[in-house]
Amino acid sequence: MPRGLAIEAVEGMAAQAEAMRRKRAMKAAADRSDAEAAAAQIAGVVLQVTAKASGEGRLFGSVGVVEVTEALASQTGLVVDRRQVTGDVVKDVGSHEFTVEIHAEVSVPVTVEVQAEA
Repeated sequence: MPRGLAIEAVEGMAAQAEAMRRKRAMKAAADRSDAEAAAAQIAGVVLQVTAKASGEGRLFGSVGVVEVTEALASQTGLVVDRRQVTGDVVKDVGSHEFTVEIHAEVSVPVTVEVQAEA
């Protein structure tokens, strides 16, 4: 093809394309397996986060995905990007739920226990 946007189909190309598909499928399976192992590592974990709060339990700031990501890394050793953690911004002391999406097909709910600083 003149501009190099396609290649002419010859006998070996079909075999090469099939080999590339198999390799991609094996890598995807390995990535999913690693994600499932990481999910098993953090399943059921309760993360502890402390923040300044009033006497009524209202936080002076907030706890969001950045704080949850940092707590996850320090308490479990699993380092994830902040975009992989979803949940509402927390303004109160107590137990709250966040979701960690480790892989496109593997996500784990995580409980975050927000406590007032002593």
